[in-house]
Amino acid sequence: MLSKVFVKGFRYELANREFALRVVMRMADRATGAEKQSFWTTYSELERFNALHYRAAAQLWGFDIKPGYRIRLKARAVGWLLVFLRGAAMERAYFEIVKYAEFLRQLRTIGPGDASLFLNYMVEQEELQIKIMRMAFTERFTEVGEVVDAFFLKYNGVLPRISAI
Repeated sequence: MLSKVFVKGFRYELANREFALRVVMRMADRATGAEKQSFWTTYSELERFNALHYRAAAQLWGFDIKPGYRIRLKARAVGWLLVFLRGAAMERAYFEIVKYAEFLRQLRTIGPGDASLFLNYMVEQEELQIKIMRMAFTERFTEVGEVVDAFFLKYNGVLPRISAI
């Protein structure tokens, strides 16, 4: 039986993942320049990969995975801000992700004992986002793909060929 606190936290994380997927896909569609386009495309692939894992966990635990209108609206607004405000919005997003990673670490500790592989994945994917954003800030765009590919291999054993979710 999942605790009420975990259920509330995981629902929030499901909404956050759906939000991130929508924002990052929007950024990948609007990025300019080969290096930035590569970064956002790779980030988008990571969020698609995450969506597969999260949706499987949500279905296993009986959670509704359909995003609400608020998530869709928020993703549009933030995506717009990231496109037009770029650096300042990215820095703000980065600091929010750093804070959010601590929330996920705490959520992991109250999650089901038999779900440690997924709960560790949940925290690691957030830590990976922090890492690749730091890499983007220092314009190490070419390294991002290698780091994300290593994550795919760790959790899937192969590089994903993701079409559309």
